Amino acid sequence: MSPRKFSPIIPLAIGVLCIGIALVGGIIAFTKEDETGKKPKVAVEASARKPSKAKRRPAAAEKFQPPPVVEKEPPTPAELRQQTNRILIARIKKTPTELNQEWLAQYMRFIRTEADLDLFFDEYLGLGQKRTAQYKSAQKASKKILPQDPRYFIGQATSVLVAKDNTERMLLRGVKDNMAQALYKEHEESEGMENVEEAFMGNFFKKLLHMYANLEAIEQQDGGDSVRWLDAHVRTLEAAVMDRYLRVERRFALARQDAKDSMHEGHLRAKTVRTDNFAKAINENLLLLGKVYHQAAARKVIDRKMHEFYTDQAFYLLAMICQRVGMSPDALNVLREINDIQRDYLHRQARTSWKRAQLAMAAGEADKVGENFFVATQRYLQAMAQSAEGRREEIAVEFAILKKEIAQWKSRVQTAEAAVEAEL
Repeated sequence: MSPRKFSPIIPLAIGVLCIGIALVGGIIAFTKEDETGKKPKVAVEASARKPSKAKRRPAAAEKFQPPPVVEKEPPTPAELRQQTNRILIARIKKTPTELNQEWLAQYMRFIRTEADLDLFFDEYLGLGQKRTAQYKSAQKASKKILPQDPRYFIGQATSVLVAKDNTERMLLRGVKDNMAQALYKEHEESEGMENVEEAFMGNFFKKLLHMYANLEAIEQQDGGDSVRWLDAHVRTLEAAVMDRYLRVERRFALARQDAKDSMHEGHLRAKTVRTDNFAKAINENLLLLGKVYHQAAARKVIDRKMHEFYTDQAFYLLAMICQRVGMSPDALNVLREINDIQRDYLHRQARTSWKRAQLAMAAGEADKVGENFFVATQRYLQAMAQSAEGRREEIAVEFAILKKEIAQWKSRVQTAEAAVEAEL
């Protein structure tokens, strides 16, 4: 066919046909969308998407670091005192609450019963009788009437106590002998110790206790035996406590009987009102007794058992004051120091038992190892329980090492036992 004969209608027809096919396809797609209720998925060109940011790995210096440890400021003295007070209050609550015959029998050392008190007085009455006989001989020799009033001898004792540069001999002869003679004279006039005036007995004990305090001071100045006068001092304080206690008991017994006979409760209150002074005197003497034991414990004591005894006695005596009158500041001040002494002693016991356990381990004595490890554990726990902040943490560090050593020892024992069983 010649190009001249090619008709221009043919390309036009082909274009119309393509347009028609495209329109039919669009209608079919729209119809399909209406039937499903969904739009047809349209491919999203990659160029339309936002490129995702690559995760940046942290540099070595930017790795997680733990927060800095803030150093805690050490507790102030007032805070430590409050912590120790809380420890002491918890311990005091576990002690006996009533001062009675059972308590006296347990915590007094020399004067535990009324019979012990009678023996104490008998010794002074015997000395007073001897001095009185010598006094009468001196009176006959001088042919002068010498004073016989008990108050005269109390005055003589007082003048010695207030004198300067007293010696041991001067105190014993000038105070103890004169007070013994005064007691003997008062006993004669009153016809029995139970009838001796309360004011006289208070003065009697006060002078003797002052004398023993001076004797201990002289002994300390001279570098002598620090506990030479301790027993006599303690015995006198205990006698003072027992004397006041028994007077309170007798007064209450008489008052109850009188009230029963008169059927009048007001009569009972009137008869017992003066017992408050006795209770106050008991508390004062218990405080002095606790301080005496505290001073004995604070000195260098070779006998560790006696050292422990002194601190325990001081604690229970002062705890009774707190039970009777509330948390006495005077008693608590001494108790804090006693608590520190007891804690340090428990700490030393813990270390000693730990060392013994190690020695027993080296010697292959398994029973002793376990026993000493147990004692060491108990002493460490007690020491920490009686420690305030700071000191408690220091002891806890040692305790952690001890527990680790115990665990290793137990592991070795179990391994050895398993090996023996395997062989069997």
